Amino acid sequence: MRIDIIGAGSLGLLLAGKLIFAGSRVRLWCRSEEQCAALSEDGITVSYEDGREPILVPGSEIEALPMSEFSRLYPEKPGDWLVLTVKQGPLHKMLPELLAPLRQSELNLLCLQNGWGHMELLRELLPAAHLYAAVTTEGAKRESQVRVVHAGTGQTVIGLWGESGTVQNNIAASLAKALVLAGFPVTLSNQVDTAIFRKLLINAVINPLTAVWRIPNGELLSSDLRLSMMRELYEEAVSVYDACGIACEFSLWDDILEVCRATSGNLSSMLADVLASRETEIGWINGSLVELAKQSGIDVPAHRWIIRMVEGMIVKER
Repeated sequence: MRIDIIGAGSLGLLLAGKLIFAGSRVRLWCRSEEQCAALSEDGITVSYEDGREPILVPGSEIEALPMSEFSRLYPEKPGDWLVLTVKQGPLHKMLPELLAPLRQSELNLLCLQNGWGHMELLRELLPAAHLYAAVTTEGAKRESQVRVVHAGTGQTVIGLWGESGTVQNNIAASLAKALVLAGFPVTLSNQVDTAIFRKLLINAVINPLTAVWRIPNGELLSSDLRLSMMRELYEEAVSVYDACGIACEFSLWDDILEVCRATSGNLSSMLADVLASRETEIGWINGSLVELAKQSGIDVPAHRWIIRMVEGMIVKER
């Protein structure tokens, strides 16, 4: 089985490194030719925060290609799975052009984005594809173009999106087996949308506040003021879910607190983007909740405020 991964950021490097090390055939599509050259020269190093021996995949075992060549090269030799690990911004800006030649292809596509809205876009771009959504809590921090830290083992839920039938088919099971062999616990589910909405709410509470206050996740629990702001975002989100008929677990508030404790030293991806002056995913996380609120006639002032705060932090002076 050949797996193509579009996006060589933290999650893309982590998946590629561990899958190749476990024996899978992987092609990694990178934004820059410089990263392709670095990977071919130095390979991929996956290290661990708990002191385990790092994994080193030599450059000779890595097939790294520039995304600019994807539209030309991929149709000539398609893989069994195409995995998208790019963030929402690049996905919406770059992938329509990259994926255009595959419009009539019956490919298997796995999407690992945070937030909401990308699956609808991909269904429009690739009407013949079998789309699978994934929700993962794996922790990854990229240290360089060729080095990534596996910051914490999590769980990954994969499910078929927008098609009748069951996710329990041979091709999905084969991908899950490859991921498990690589050290990623995987569950196949027929209700992956429930997992997506659960993670959306958790991210909408934790990520923007850590970005605004520039603190690791655990410090959200250090004061009543911070907890009260978390609670306000949480309760607004729950009111939107209730209005939309989206199932919400009663334990979710406690789960959010536990995520903060379990990842106490981690910097959220949104904070990492702000510190690097990159576009964040707030428009697809909190922005998705605001859009759902509009459709349901619900007011969510805290989410609208936090969006403006985060977006204002990365505005470049002209």
